[in-house]
Amino acid sequence: MSSPTSAGTPDTGRGSALPGLARTLVYTVRAAFRTDARLALVTLTLAPAAWLDGTLAALFLKFLTDAALAHDGVAVVVAVSTLVVTLAGGWVTASFGRRLQHTLQEKAGVALEDELIQVSAGTPTLQHLERSDYLDRLDPLRKEAWIVHWTLESLAQTLGALAQTVLTIALLASVQPVLALLPVFGIPALLVGRAAALRERDAQEATGELRRRQHHLVTLATNASPGKEVRVFGIGDRLLRLSRETWRVEHARRTRVAWVGAGWQVVASAFFAVGFVGALVVVGNAVAAGLAGVGDLALALVLAATMSGNVGMVVSMFQWLAGCLAVGSRFLWLVDHARDEHRTVGASPATAARVPDRLRDAIELAEVTFTYPGTSRVVLDKVSLRLPAGRVVALVGANGAGKTTLVKLLCGMYAPTSGSIRVDGTDLTEFDLTQWRARCTGAFQDHARFEVTLREAVAIGDLDGGPGERAVADALEAAGAGTLVDVLPNGLSTQLGPTWPGGTDLSGGQWQKVALARGLMRPEPLLTVLDEPTASLDAPTEEALFAGYAAQSGTRGAHAVTLLVSHRFSTVRTADHIVVLAGTGVAEQGSHEELVARGGTYAQLYELQARGYR
Repeated sequence: MSSPTSAGTPDTGRGSALPGLARTLVYTVRAAFRTDARLALVTLTLAPAAWLDGTLAALFLKFLTDAALAHDGVAVVVAVSTLVVTLAGGWVTASFGRRLQHTLQEKAGVALEDELIQVSAGTPTLQHLERSDYLDRLDPLRKEAWIVHWTLESLAQTLGALAQTVLTIALLASVQPVLALLPVFGIPALLVGRAAALRERDAQEATGELRRRQHHLVTLATNASPGKEVRVFGIGDRLLRLSRETWRVEHARRTRVAWVGAGWQVVASAFFAVGFVGALVVVGNAVAAGLAGVGDLALALVLAATMSGNVGMVVSMFQWLAGCLAVGSRFLWLVDHARDEHRTVGASPATAARVPDRLRDAIELAEVTFTYPGTSRVVLDKVSLRLPAGRVVALVGANGAGKTTLVKLLCGMYAPTSGSIRVDGTDLTEFDLTQWRARCTGAFQDHARFEVTLREAVAIGDLDGGPGERAVADALEAAGAGTLVDVLPNGLSTQLGPTWPGGTDLSGGQWQKVALARGLMRPEPLLTVLDEPTASLDAPTEEALFAGYAAQSGTRGAHAVTLLVSHRFSTVRTADHIVVLAGTGVAEQGSHEELVARGGTYAQLYELQARGYR
């Protein structure tokens, strides 16, 4: 485990820039109105109105003072009544508004989570989930998405603070026109507040990797899966030390920015204090000269003090709004990224080529080169392969040889950097990727553990087909998990996952078999990918399952390609064709017998692994 201070930086830039705050504001406000236009409108109306009671109360206090000095009893009663009504109205408005705002925030939160799932899961490629600099942007969004719900509220409060400031200026000018210049002394505070908010946003993005690392360390210490190794190797104290050090470095960087901003705010506040004192001197002289009354003095004193608070509140509200927009800009960036991916990866449904009902020739890779976005290392270099229709092709090679990357390219999770992938002669980029993936299936080494019922965990593999119980049971049987239904307490209705009431945890091998069964649910795939889905199973079991997959692929009417990916050479010998990846390309390919007779890399590694089972 390396020290957090040694964290590297991406090889290239940080991807597309974050959207501007103004555009983010428009987007989030529109989203709030889409969620509930009535509540959004009420929020934007009541919140600013609640800010005006204090300023209006100061005006009625002036009337009360003048009436009292004039010994006008009726005017005193009117002024007192108006003052009470104003203050009570402000209290009622604020209380009623808070209740409605809470309801709107709750609705907006659900809508945001829905859109986040839709956008993230619907993005064609995996860049935003695998690229480190993109993860630095997504991490605050995952943890602080709730802040976006407050955008409309913070906007309403900011408008309220500004409305109060405008009314205060008008009333001050009615006492002495020169007092209208008092807000000028508050401009530095506004500028400093805006600059501080932008610097804090930049600091948050710059320290994103450190926050992710600290969260990862906490996860290692608090999750059951790594818990065994944490205890066996006695690394609990090491995790604690690294977590503290990571937090210290991240906190120091952000705190440094915050302290600089606070220092400038002190300077700006001192500048405003000069204007405040000057305003009092002007009004005091006017009263002494008989140009203003005692009521005017009372009004000016209250309003000048209110203006001091107003400047601070406007700055605070602006910073709050900027904080909401900083998180919102990450969400809008994800929306933009998804739109760009849809536009540049694959074809639109309206113009896309039709995905064939069955393969007639092959899936071919021609001079395919690939480098992961944001990196400079070439993973695959000018790879050319032919995957014949109706055949089982095995892909073998050492860890890091590019096997999983090749699988991602075939499934359209990434587009080749150069070269092409063709399906019966049609470039994969000419298909609508959603339609292409609807004709793909498979199981993966890093498969998902869907904590739903066993029936649902398997049926997910063919949602469009609406599979019945018989199809689910057949898939489990084909995946070597037929007995699982009998041993689980509620059969197919058993809740999976130990954290749920009545839930049952599965072993690693059982979870993998459920994933395999899921991959068997689609009846007519064009491409079946098995990317080391049986790593937790022993070699004989893996070989038997692969053989079953191979036999089944030959009976499917779509004439599909079945791609078996494994680091176990002995389990893929039944494949029709074997491809050995090494370095960044294809080292050799052929049938098992041909490769063994050739005496190359495959033969050597096959013999080495076979020797371990003798």
